[in-house]
Amino acid sequence: MQIYFHETLDPVRALGAHSRYLDQLGEIVHREGNAEGSAGGELIAMWIPIFLTGHWPQMVSFWQGPGSWAGFGAHFDSHQDLFHKPLERWYGERSGGFDRVLVGTDYTPTREALIGRGQRAPVVLHQTIRLKPGGGAGYLARLGEARQAIGTAYGFSLLGAYEVAFRNGGEVILVWSFPNVLALTRAESRPEDFPEWAAWIRQSREHEQDHVGVVMRPTAWSFVK
Repeated sequence: MQIYFHETLDPVRALGAHSRYLDQLGEIVHREGNAEGSAGGELIAMWIPIFLTGHWPQMVSFWQGPGSWAGFGAHFDSHQDLFHKPLERWYGERSGGFDRVLVGTDYTPTREALIGRGQRAPVVLHQTIRLKPGGGAGYLARLGEARQAIGTAYGFSLLGAYEVAFRNGGEVILVWSFPNVLALTRAESRPEDFPEWAAWIRQSREHEQDHVGVVMRPTAWSFVK
């Protein structure tokens, strides 16, 4: 199973700080692949919430980790610093953040597959969903069946589905790709126009305990955008 890293980053509330951070990080990931001392991942996308739909200013970076759990363990056993080296570099541009380790489902395409097929995701609906402990596996299995029915016929599709590690199987993150905000708002306001999508929404409500959706756009230097 493929491991992913999900970071929610809070920029410093200062003029130009968020832009400086994005510019510097974009240069680093395209020149070096990752910042020295980081978790060994490869960037998939950096998303910025559309400010009316979530906490702002904020950034969400999404990385594919170094393989499976074995790669995760090997990386952190060989990097035992309490604070990784890039931290001080960013003190002027970000005030903190919140990280998650994600486990991809077997139907979630890897970074290589997404890039190889030229996957487009100009607008994403990012959903953080809480379930009863242990409910994640069954929920994601049901979604795997629903995603086939939804397909791509409507112009939007599931980009990836992930169980959040260290949450006792009680949290998942879903990322849906939309061609534009208008298509997303139609799916949100008129789900009956998309029968398979509406059926999944009805089914998902039977199992969810909390559900937060945020609309986001990728930076120009994201690898999937």
